[in-house]
Amino acid sequence: MYKRILLLCDLEGVNNVVGVPYEGLAKGTEQWEIARRQAALELNAAADALYEAGAEEVALWDNHGGGGNMELADLDRRITAVQPTGPRLSFAAGAYDCVCFFGYHAMEGTLGGVLAHTMNSKALQYYKWNGRYIGEVDMDSAIAASHGMPSCFFAGGDIACAQARRSVEGIVTVVTKKELARNQAVFRDNGELLAEIREKIKEAVQKPIVPNCIRFPGVMEKSFKRVEDAAAYLSRLRAGGIEAEYPDDEILGKDAHTVTAKVGDMDTYIRCI
Repeated sequence: MYKRILLLCDLEGVNNVVGVPYEGLAKGTEQWEIARRQAALELNAAADALYEAGAEEVALWDNHGGGGNMELADLDRRITAVQPTGPRLSFAAGAYDCVCFFGYHAMEGTLGGVLAHTMNSKALQYYKWNGRYIGEVDMDSAIAASHGMPSCFFAGGDIACAQARRSVEGIVTVVTKKELARNQAVFRDNGELLAEIREKIKEAVQKPIVPNCIRFPGVMEKSFKRVEDAAAYLSRLRAGGIEAEYPDDEILGKDAHTVTAKVGDMDTYIRCI
């Protein structure tokens, strides 16, 4: 069994939340308040089950909108809150045995995905790795794997769960809600949901999983909604010594919304996010 577990917490994928049309899940809004309290219930159920199963440490990375969403008073006192430093998930290197996802969501452009987006719903169209669409679960599971931490468990909407299973071989999933549209879902009974989280997360940390490490070199493709943002991103990558360019297009000549970058290692991968 994995003894030191890091819980990664976003908010859009928890039960009882669909957001508001044309808006994200911004701090201080009514839907954000519901989301963070629901997240606490799901995290607490997981933590209690993990300690019951023999875990030595359960830590939390609260990462929605840069963190600061969860009230410590709402969380199981045995959960250790972590304050990230350095590149994404680098703070976890060597400190934990595996990671588990809560509240993560479907990637940008997903039909029916509740509050679907990738990193920034206002600015970005999509990310691709070697020509394949990727979302936040792909990114964080790859970074975790580079630190020797497999991704064991995922709790989110049914569409998000399907994407997680596609991205991470062997991951155990729990559906928090049936996703119907960007701001529409069928919610689950919380009692049944929390009981399933308790059961499945125990199962998830019992079986050894080989981390799904990505192979280098590769190509990161990032597409923006505004060409000005793409231009600024391209300049930043080039200034940092990363080989990047606009892709060719038979009609446009160059696609000014999109930048492709050659990636040779995990550090560059993170810099390209």
